[in-house]
Amino acid sequence: MNLTHLRIKAILLLLVFISVTSCDSVTENNGSKSHLPVALGESNAVLAVMDTTQWNGPLGEALREIFSTYVPGLPQDEPYFKLRNINPLKMNSILKTAKSMIFVSTLDNNGAQSRAMQNYFTTSSLEKILDDSSVYRLAQKNQFARGQEIVHLFGQTEDQLITHLKRDKELIRNYFLNIENKRISQSIFKVREKQIEKTLRETHGFDIQVPYGYDLAKSQRDFVWIRLLDPEYEKNVFVHFRPFNTKEPFDDVLTYREELTSSYLRDIQKPDIYMTLQNENKNVREVNFHGKYALETRALWKLSDISAGGPLLSYLFVDESQQRLYYLEGYVYAPSKDKRALMQEMEVILNTFRSGEDFTAGK
Repeated sequence: MNLTHLRIKAILLLLVFISVTSCDSVTENNGSKSHLPVALGESNAVLAVMDTTQWNGPLGEALREIFSTYVPGLPQDEPYFKLRNINPLKMNSILKTAKSMIFVSTLDNNGAQSRAMQNYFTTSSLEKILDDSSVYRLAQKNQFARGQEIVHLFGQTEDQLITHLKRDKELIRNYFLNIENKRISQSIFKVREKQIEKTLRETHGFDIQVPYGYDLAKSQRDFVWIRLLDPEYEKNVFVHFRPFNTKEPFDDVLTYREELTSSYLRDIQKPDIYMTLQNENKNVREVNFHGKYALETRALWKLSDISAGGPLLSYLFVDESQQRLYYLEGYVYAPSKDKRALMQEMEVILNTFRSGEDFTAGK
């Protein structure tokens, strides 16, 4: 057995042991270690601990395709994540408390930085992974700080790891997106507008979680609008519903949206002004919305007099148990501000929506 094979064997066994020991140690405080510091750092930021030479080459580019791709439906280019490279030789106690990290290594790199990556592994005797080249990632929680998420990405060769990353880029991105959405949910729903939620349940037969500070701006027979007004921005969510008797809205959801907003979202003082769509950045795709076929739309809205505009996110679906067609939308108005984080909140709020059998079952 040559030296390279021995090195591959040792490192991969160490990586497997990480998953085993982390599962054994995650027992206190819902998966946290009480003696550790609290994870810190800004939202949507990921530290990539890896050899800087690989960061500046094809492997780093494959990672940027995953994390630094621009979010669709925003007026300015904003990436899903702020991805920053950390030289493993320069890791310190502060950097180790980052909320989200990836540790990236390949065994065909013998540089000092790559060798330093071995310090994060613990020995084990799980030999079978050597023969399974499909295994390339392992997740850890609370390794250096409470509330921390780490994913190890590794390969026997750089080319092998790049192949995995390109194939599963959406899977990896969605893993971290789900983490960020859970963090947002824990933050914005600490205090909720329970009375508004009760009104929507009792009056309209659906449930949605409403963060503190939102007002019930409109509640009609088939239309509900909640919003939060701040001196620097507006956050808005509206729900329209009607008996499901035609599939036409699914044929052209953008036209359907125009019909709704021109009817329900006109300026009270200036009724000639209504909400419409901009021509740029329209993105419609099929998704699974809590087990229901849905169309997700990310686009840009504007007022008809072009006095305001911003991004929107919507879902169109049918609740068969109610025989209702639902259209949910969240949109923001935040001039001169980044929209990425605000639209994440809209997504989190919309995804608390429950109706029909899901609503009655309390899911």
